[in-house]
This record gives sequence, C-alpha cells and structure tokens, in this order.
Amino acid sequence: MQRGRLLIILGIILGLATLGAVAFLVLGGGGAPGGEAQPTSVAQGPQPEATGIPTTQVIVALQPIARGSEFVAGSIGRRDWPANNVPPDIIADEAETIGKVAKTEIVQGQVLVRSMLVDKGVSGEASLNIPPGRVAVAYPMNRQTSVAYAIQPGDSVDILITSFFIDVDEEFQSPLPNKTRFFFPTYDQETGVQTGVQLSEPIDEGRFELGAGDVASIVNARSEQIPRRVAQLTVQAAKVLRVGPWIEEPQPAPPEDGSPPPPPPPPDITTLAVTPQDALVMLWLRQSGIYTEMALRAAGEDQADHLTEAVTLQYMLTRFNIAVPPKIEFVMTSSVTDIQSQFKDVSVVQEVNPTTPQQ
Repeated sequence: MQRGRLLIILGIILGLATLGAVAFLVLGGGGAPGGEAQPTSVAQGPQPEATGIPTTQVIVALQPIARGSEFVAGSIGRRDWPANNVPPDIIADEAETIGKVAKTEIVQGQVLVRSMLVDKGVSGEASLNIPPGRVAVAYPMNRQTSVAYAIQPGDSVDILITSFFIDVDEEFQSPLPNKTRFFFPTYDQETGVQTGVQLSEPIDEGRFELGAGDVASIVNARSEQIPRRVAQLTVQAAKVLRVGPWIEEPQPAPPEDGSPPPPPPPPDITTLAVTPQDALVMLWLRQSGIYTEMALRAAGEDQADHLTEAVTLQYMLTRFNIAVPPKIEFVMTSSVTDIQSQFKDVSVVQEVNPTTPQQ
C-alpha cells in the first residue's frame, strides 16, 4: 500500500520537473545573453526581392511553336520583362501575329520578335505554305493550259489530260505493223542444185486476202495506224501556291532612247501542292509527253471529289447521238476546184490481175 503511494509521489515530482524545464526553454532559454528574451519571428513564404529594375510587357510563347505553324489563341501571351533586357524589334501586340506563321522554331517562354514571323505565301518561304500531307511540284503553263492566266495563288485546280493509244507488238513493244522478210532458196543456174537461201527486202506485215478467181494477195497498211484518243480528269484539287518563279527575276534595263521598257513576259510555270502520289502522277505525265491542262475550280469547292467518264470517240458518238456518215459513191461540192483541192493528196491504187490482159 505504501509502495503504491510512493510511486504516485515520484510521478508527480517528475511531472513538475518536466513542466519547469519546458517553461524555462520557452521563456528564457532562447534569450540573448543577459537574460533578455528576443521576439520570435513568424515563418513566411519567399518574398520577391525588391531590385528596383523597371519592367515592360512583352509577347512570349506560352508553348512550343513549330516552324510554319500559325499563332493560335493560347499559344502566346503577355509577360513582364526587365526593360534593360528586352530584345530589339519585339512584337508589341498580339494582333501583329494575325495572318502570319512561325519562320523558325520557337521554344516555350521565348520573347517574340518580328524576325520570327512571316506572312503566308511570302516569296522565298515556299515550305511554310504547303498544306500538311502535301508536297509542292512545278507545273508548266501557258495561255491555254492556265485557263487564260486566270489561276492565282490560293486557287484549286484539276488536271485534264488527253492521250493516244496505239497497238504494239507485245514482245518487241514497238508499234505495229511489224516488218517482215521472206526466205528464198537460191539455185545453181547450170545444175539446178540449191546453193543456199536469201532474204527479201523488209515489207510491212499485212493481211492475207483471197480475191476473185482464187488470186491470193497480201494487203498492207497504207499509212501508220491511227492513234485512239482518250481524255480524262486525273489529279484533283491541286492547290496553287504561286504563279511564276519563287525568285525575283532581274528586270531588263530600260531602253537608252527613253522609251518605256517592254512589259515582262507572262509566267510560264506555277507551283502546285498535291499529295505525294499525285506528284508521281504529274511526273509521269510530264515525262511521257502527255498533253495536260488545268481546270479552275470554283471558290469553296476545294474538297469536292468529281467522278468522270473517259471521253473517247465512241463516247462522243453515243452521248451526242452523232451518226456515222454512210459510204456513198459521190461527194457534194461547190466547184470542181474545191473537190480537186480536197483530194489532191489522195491517190487511187488499182490492183490489176496479172493474168488479165490490159485493155
């Protein structure tokens, strides 16, 4: 019983001693020498250091901007910048970026200056004007193929072609008809013994026909075969990037007599933005010598996809109900002179049976 009381008394003593030590540390332990208590400081966050340097507002990139990208809402903003460290020729207003693209790669936080911007379609910056997923190709043009020089940068055009088909030898890959030579045996005139063979002169491959009286003949073509023409729409919605060369050509010197200089020649080339596959199509057409023209699309129809039918002679006859004139034994003309002029290059070939005596 007395042991329990002793433990209680020891606990009270220890508690009082602990409270005394804490009070000493709080009230007097942190004081300066001499026993004077120092005021405690309240912890605060980092405060900006007052440097006294004046600042000015600049336009900075709020996110990375790739070369050729437009300055959209949220990509740029205003920031305070030390006035003594502002680059020259800075962008003073976001409105200056309207209608422009980044000429170089711009990193996040970089101050925008005018040399980083370029207008869309500016000369010398062709790659910045090519739509994504397309490539630029040069395309020759003249008064006829350019819709009478109506096309302008920003227009969309289709490519029309006309080509010709001819028959070729499948193995030789050469136009028909082929040249044919015949083997003839040669004989000794005295003994009549065959001494060898010789080749005839090459002749055009013809068509075997059996005439009247069982007279066989070979009919040869009088002229080269007539190519079969076809017209079709190929590349669609090509974007016109520029009309004329991308570099400024030197102007001719003015005449010495003081007369006005001659006008510059019309452009003979344009730049089109097409898909990579269509770029190969246009390369093949140009190197194959296929005749092409541009057809100008109406504004706002850049995405339209036209499905056309190839135009051939049979198409023209069927669609427009053109009747094939029958072969008759006479012609209609206004004078003998006209008929002779029309047929002056036409020669009539008459084949005479060698067994029939001429009259």
